[in-house]
Amino acid sequence: MDKRGIVGIVALVILLGCFFQFSRMDGFLKLDYFKNLNFMPQQLFNGQAVQGDRERYLILYDPRSVTSVFAEHRLAWLLAQQKKESVSCSIYEETEVAQDYRGVLIAASRWDKVKALPQVAAYVRQGGTAAFMLHPEREGDEPLPALSQEMAGIRHLGQNKNVLGLRWNTDFLFGSKGFSFGENTYYHTDTVAVQLQEQAKVQLVALDESPLLWENTYGQGKCLVYNGDVRDDKTNIGLLTAMLAHCGEEGIYPVVGAKLFFIDDFPAPVPEGNFEKIYEELHVSTAEFFRHIWWPFMRECAANYDLKYTGLIIESYGNQVKGPFVPTKGRQARDNLIVYGRELLDMGGELGLHGYNHQSLAPAGYNQDELDYVPWESKEDMVESLQELRRYIKSAYPDYEFQSYVPPSDILSPEGHAAVKEAFPELKVYSSLFDGLYSERAYYQDFTRNEDGTYEIPRISSGYAPSRENMWENISVINYIGVFSHFVHPDELFYEESKDLTWAMMTERFQSFLNEINNRFGWLRPVTDSECAAYFADYLDMDYRVKREPDRMVLSCWNYRYPLRFILRTPKDIAGITGGRYQKIGDDAYLIETEDSTTVIKWKEPEN
Repeated sequence: MDKRGIVGIVALVILLGCFFQFSRMDGFLKLDYFKNLNFMPQQLFNGQAVQGDRERYLILYDPRSVTSVFAEHRLAWLLAQQKKESVSCSIYEETEVAQDYRGVLIAASRWDKVKALPQVAAYVRQGGTAAFMLHPEREGDEPLPALSQEMAGIRHLGQNKNVLGLRWNTDFLFGSKGFSFGENTYYHTDTVAVQLQEQAKVQLVALDESPLLWENTYGQGKCLVYNGDVRDDKTNIGLLTAMLAHCGEEGIYPVVGAKLFFIDDFPAPVPEGNFEKIYEELHVSTAEFFRHIWWPFMRECAANYDLKYTGLIIESYGNQVKGPFVPTKGRQARDNLIVYGRELLDMGGELGLHGYNHQSLAPAGYNQDELDYVPWESKEDMVESLQELRRYIKSAYPDYEFQSYVPPSDILSPEGHAAVKEAFPELKVYSSLFDGLYSERAYYQDFTRNEDGTYEIPRISSGYAPSRENMWENISVINYIGVFSHFVHPDELFYEESKDLTWAMMTERFQSFLNEINNRFGWLRPVTDSECAAYFADYLDMDYRVKREPDRMVLSCWNYRYPLRFILRTPKDIAGITGGRYQKIGDDAYLIETEDSTTVIKWKEPEN
């Protein structure tokens, strides 16, 4: 070999050495490549506010019934969130029923006590919609008033009963047609046995065919009847939304229109050695499973099912809750943070916060014994641990702004909430759980904005093998606000509740779940947590008015930053649209996306 060849080889070796040393010292992280785009909106598009009244609903409720008072509150809250107005009146009072109400909501079970029932009947006969939101109750075996029975399409009323499960006969909740669940679940524990008139259209039944929701034509209008009650959990929020949307011939309301997916405990330290269950099925170590099987599978799912991941970082799996909090020993955890984090960001994902360790930020009294967790003694200890987490992640991603926080095991006390905000003042989104058993002391959220400008964006379901009830919860929330939100953990195969599942079974069920979501709700746009917050900010800040004409609907919007999304429920066919786009997403449902402050939806002329 000549001298020039030897010199070239030596130069190459030196360059490679410098490259690997630069990489080992995290030099590439200093090149400012991993800055996240601040997706949070900065400026409103003011547009032109349109004069005119909001859509109005009349709520008739029973102030002597706790269930009825709760139903009134729930309906008024839901209408206000949709930028609609409501007028609430007692069923015991004389009430004027104006024909311009979009709907009259009878949120009371004593139909015989509704003093304004004749006025409601006249309103419906002239083309209005009345919705009976609670099943009827009687004193003894007294019959219902003939008028209410005729309006509701009831031929015979029986006794109260419990029923198992549910099945949707129609697309009353868009994306629900043919869906059923609950062979062993008393989903409706308070219904009444009924025989309906022939013209009544049954939308929802129990698994024994008992009618749970139906529509009855009355004069030129219609009555919707829910044979249940407005529960004190959130499982029927989508059903209430759909009943409101089916008042009148064209119902429209705003949604966020987003698909969220979280990976808790990722990136995080990976246990060394072999896990017996993994090794027996796949013949690999735990680290090899995560690197060569689990993570490639998750990447494949992101590509196949149009997902963006929000990964939630933890530094340690220790149970330390008292300082000083020392950095995690060794490079393995940090290497995972850098390698997995880079790959997640390259996929369009987001890195968020989970904690210094997996000890939920809460003092004693938050079910720590059941979870084998250690309570924290003070907020100051929590802050100190989060400051170590900040040092840890900023050493790897110095220019990345962490905007999302998910509490370990979805538990967060007020002290923990304050500690997170103190350690990470730039934080913009908290994401925990939407619904569950409140006795478990989990951090349950509504979709809302806090006074400090941060956002609450909850998760709806979890796991690689979701139940049919989990699917129902997603259908309900998507109908309500247009958000799918799911989370998993990398190590769920190790959990006690997964003891009867193999990795092959988990992947099959997981893909089936994602496939069903895409088939039912393929219009949802994939977003990270902070991206969702930006669209949610528009949902909260925007305003709109609707003008209905015989051949069109005019939607005027203002105070927003990005194109807005609405759900339109109507049996009419759309002939064309200006100032926006539309997509049919159900038998009588359309997604409307605005492109201008005024969107005009033109109807096809009905065929003779």
